[in-house]
Formats: sequence, structure tokens, C-alpha cells
Amino acid sequence: MARRRIIMVAGLAAWAMACLDASAVIAAQEREAPEPREAPEPREAPEPREAPEPREAPEPPEHEARESRETEVSDASGSENGTEAASDAGWQSDAIRDEGADRDEIGNPVRPGEVIAFSLPAAAEHTLVAAGYHVISRKSLAALGEEVVRLAVPRGRKLASAIAEVRAAAPDAVIDYDHYYGLGLAGRGKAKRERKAAPAASAPQGFPVGMIDTAVVPHPALAGTRLVAWSGGEAPPAPAAAQHGTAVASLLAARGAATIYSANIFRGPAGRPFTSIDSLVEAMEWLLGQGAPVINMSIAGPPNALLQKMVGLASAKGRIIVAAAGNGGPAAPPVYPAALPGVVAVTAVDPALKVYRYANHGRYIGVAAQGVGVLAAASGGGFARYSGTSFAAPHIAARLARCRAGGGSSPDCIGALVKTARDLGMPGFDETYGHGYID
Repeated sequence: MARRRIIMVAGLAAWAMACLDASAVIAAQEREAPEPREAPEPREAPEPREAPEPREAPEPPEHEARESRETEVSDASGSENGTEAASDAGWQSDAIRDEGADRDEIGNPVRPGEVIAFSLPAAAEHTLVAAGYHVISRKSLAALGEEVVRLAVPRGRKLASAIAEVRAAAPDAVIDYDHYYGLGLAGRGKAKRERKAAPAASAPQGFPVGMIDTAVVPHPALAGTRLVAWSGGEAPPAPAAAQHGTAVASLLAARGAATIYSANIFRGPAGRPFTSIDSLVEAMEWLLGQGAPVINMSIAGPPNALLQKMVGLASAKGRIIVAAAGNGGPAAPPVYPAALPGVVAVTAVDPALKVYRYANHGRYIGVAAQGVGVLAAASGGGFARYSGTSFAAPHIAARLARCRAGGGSSPDCIGALVKTARDLGMPGFDETYGHGYID
């Protein structure tokens, strides 16, 4: 299968205009997805630390240690005992076990026996129902004046054949598999005392920002920020299931976000949550309705026509999508939505400005920000250190949201971001650091 080419124009003007070019995004859905490649296992090396790790001392009583404890957590798989690919396979296995996930033609997990359609004409729906399909659910997207329909495939019909049949019946609709997306999260190292004071949050600067992530739980780091949660989101079974979202929200708050619109779309095990495109579409529509000028997205998965459609509609409305570039390693294939045209894909660097060892590389990388050993809120209380591209993205999302709140257009704000980037790696744009580092 021919590999999908992800084209990102390095020039400032072309990249900025891409944010508003919805037609280019929608056209991208006809391209063929790249063949997944197995990423080579990176050589193990200790994460950067500010000082050598001291020998462990007996822990103080829990009530004394809770607020001063620091744990280092790695985003999207980097456990000490496994590779990125192993963890990625973990959440996929969970989806298969818990929901009986099927696979598309190139092996990506999808909801079994289902086709999902955006703007399916009534006449086409009637034709398909007569052919044995039936409607599982119908969701009105009020902010867009559209609806999304999930169709059950007739018994005995192969899913790939059903996709082709539905597309033939509704050639002007957006049709695809209901793909699954993951968010790996693994502990790294033992809990240890944090002897430094917690990071001081910036005073709220009046700008709103949206985020699609896990749930967010109350935390002192969010005390000065208004948190608006999506009522249609998943409820976390335990604080551990809100670890990633709470950390990301605290990073947005620390950079001045006054209001955070939070959409929790993840379900499954706390350490290996997953979601599906139907939940993602609904969450994006809700955020578009809230008016947040920037949406921070911490998901990674395959290309999908409905995801491309929603990103295109967001860009057409002047919204900026910021996404984590992925943590599959230098040889990993592109992840989505980060690799879609118009999305600002953020990679992570350590304090020495070296790229995170598990970060994806590619032409779609936009900019780099601090994402290794980042101090952020822990959902169980206190603070922890996190590593991964998910923890670099909030820095960029907050910066762009501040610019938009100040009256800048999406292209102007992205253009200003690129102008301030510090070149790293090869001179000019490169596939490791993108346009460079944002302080």
C-alpha cells in the first residue's frame, strides 16, 4: 500500500492560511493512510533530573507527605518495562476485550459492526435501512446544524464491504469506520518527596481555552480557574482515571487560562484509557459551541474522515486546534489529529532542549515546547513530574489562546508563534523540532 504523504508547508504564510482552509482538510480524507511501521525500541536512558536521585528514606506519615510528594509519570506509554508499541497494543487489547473491537483494512481498532456517517441524507438512510442497516444512534450537532448517525451493519456483512456500500449510497456524506483512539499513561519511578514549593500559577488573564482529554478533578492548582465540564462526558471511576486531564488543565491554568472547557471522552482502564470517533465528534461540537478559540487535544490514532471534517469546520470558524505530536518514537507513523493540515502539532523537549526520546518525528511537527519532567497537578493530590508531548502542548495552546483573546486572528497568532520560535536541530524547519522551540 502506498504510504500517505503528510505535507506541511514550512513557509510561514502557507502554514497560517492552512488553519482556515477547511476545503483542504476535507479533501485530505481521500488520501490513503500510511502503513503502520513498528517503531524501533529506543535505548533506555534516565529522564533528565535537576539533581541526582538520593537514596530512599523512610516515608513520613501519609498526612505529612501528601502535599509534598512528587511522582514522575510518562505520557503515552513510556514505562520502564515496556516499549511504546507494547503500551499502544495494551489499550487496543482493552478495547478489543471490553467492546469487542474489530480492525480496519490496515489493522487499526474500530467499533465492531458499525459505520458512522456525518450529514447522511434522509433518502440514503431510507435506502440503507431497506437494505438491512439500522440506526444505532443519532446525534444532533446543534452548533453545526448537522447530525451524526451510527449505523449497524447487516448480519453477515463484512465491515469493509459495508463502508463501501454506505459511501456509494451517500457519496456526498462523510462516511468512515468508528475508529478507536488511545491515551497511554504509565508510571515511571517510585514516589518521592518533593521538597520544593509547588509552582506558582499565573493570575488568570481572562482567556478561555478548550481541552479534550480525560476528566479533571478539583485541585488547588485550579483554584483560580473556572472549569466547565462537558455534561456528555465520561465519569471517571477513580481519581487515577483523571490523572492526565488534571495535569494538562493545571498547565493551562498556570499559563493564565481563566476558563477551561473540559471534555472527557475517555473510558476503559485508568492507566490505558481509550475512546472512539463518535465521542470525539460530539466533544468537538460541544467545544465549538462554547466559543473557545483554541482547543488542546491529547489523543492519538489513525486518520478518519469525520475527524478531518470536524477539524476543517473548526478551522473555518477561526478556531485553532493544538495537538500532541505523539509518543511512538522517531520511526513511528504520523498520529491524528496532529498530522492533519491546519493543526498545530507540538513535540516535547527536555530542559537541555533535546527532543523527548519517545517523540514522533515527521513533516507535520509544528513547534517544540518543554515536555520532559514537567511539574503539574496530580489527581490524587500534590504534584508530579510528567513527560510526553501531551505536556508540551498546553504551553502552546495557552499562548495561542492569549493571542486570540487579545484580538489576533488565527493566522496572525500562529504566524507570531512561528516568528518567535528558536531554531533547533538542522537549520530551518526540520522533522524533529518543526519550526523550533517556544520558550
